[in-house]
Amino acid sequence: MRARRTVPEFGNVQPGEPMTRRPTTVNGLRLRHILGRQDWSVPQPYGEDGWRLRAIDGNGMVIVSAAPWDDGVMWIHASMARAASVPSYADLQLLHRAAFGEHGFSYQVFPPRDAHINIHDRVLHLWGRADGQPVLPDFGRWGTI
Repeated sequence: MRARRTVPEFGNVQPGEPMTRRPTTVNGLRLRHILGRQDWSVPQPYGEDGWRLRAIDGNGMVIVSAAPWDDGVMWIHASMARAASVPSYADLQLLHRAAFGEHGFSYQVFPPRDAHINIHDRVLHLWGRADGQPVLPDFGRWGTI
């Protein structure tokens, strides 16, 4: 008999049992709807506040999770990995729309080499505030970027 595990704030969950009533910042079913139900699996819980979806054809994975940062602001991290190549620009546009909506801001980050962390060679990441607010100046303010 497998022991029940306790998940903070979510109560006791049997191993393998979905956490269907857990509170989340990111809507997993909305992610799948925008990414495409025909292309992506049913969202599976990931971490304390996130979802993982696998490409039905085996060619990728999406992880979207949320966490408060030092300033108390809730941030979303969205990543997409592909099996044989880096995700395309169209893939990132779709991921942005699914995780941040039509009006939210998200960013790719290019840190200095000594601060770079990546656990997969063919994954790209987007970061943004959960409330969708920009954190950079409006670089298009004068009509162009």
